[in-house]
Amino acid sequence: MRVPRFSALTAGLLLLLAAGCGVQTPPLQTGTPLSGNWSFQAQSKAQNQPLTLNLGFTQGSYETVSAVARLNGASCVSPATNILLTGSVSGNNALTLVSQPFGGTTLVLQGEVAATGNAIGGATWSFKGGSCGSLGQMNVAATDYSQISGLYSGNFMDNSGNSLPVSATLLQTTQPNANGQFTLSGTATFPSNTCFVQQPTLTSSVVTGDALSMTYTDSSSGTVLTAAGTFNSTATQLTISHWSIAGGNCDGDSGTGVLTEGAQ
Repeated sequence: MRVPRFSALTAGLLLLLAAGCGVQTPPLQTGTPLSGNWSFQAQSKAQNQPLTLNLGFTQGSYETVSAVARLNGASCVSPATNILLTGSVSGNNALTLVSQPFGGTTLVLQGEVAATGNAIGGATWSFKGGSCGSLGQMNVAATDYSQISGLYSGNFMDNSGNSLPVSATLLQTTQPNANGQFTLSGTATFPSNTCFVQQPTLTSSVVTGDALSMTYTDSSSGTVLTAAGTFNSTATQLTISHWSIAGGNCDGDSGTGVLTEGAQ
């Protein structure tokens, strides 16, 4: 009887398999994930004004990080232009994001992600080529803005100095829309106020970086309240730089206000 022969290749494979038995592969290092609403800001020497890149992370795992951003304060690109970025966070938490070309320009954003995922240190951006290439490379300050969520209360002041108590229940989306921006849902209450027949409902909103805008509508009277302003990084205080009412008993009223989370 003829004994079958193993080829040299087969024998080599068997040796490799035998050698690998009992050997553990080191676990893959993973970087800290990123999410939420961020702002990167630098002072442009050429334009003598702040440049702000507001960014919403659409995916934040270490393997693939993606985001949609908009640049404000630059004459080389419209603030309504979506800048699409993709990259990764390495095992040692080094972030690298590279944009798709916009106006012939490529943006590279880099920094060191904190273990908590809510800070990025040593951040820089670099614009190369195209319409925004002259912006070059700059150090930037990265800010993570917490989700707006909860009951916010305070007062609106009109242009006549009258104080109008107001409270609003707000909840911000956790994922940005196609423009890298976030939205809010909720209602507002104006106690003993004749401006509205029914308490108005939030019908449209935008949250990006430290900026927010809201539109409330009273479905019974059609009265519309618009408000816009900024908020702090912990989302505990909303500063309304301008509000106005169109329609109803208070048509034309406008002013400013401050709402604080949890305040009564």
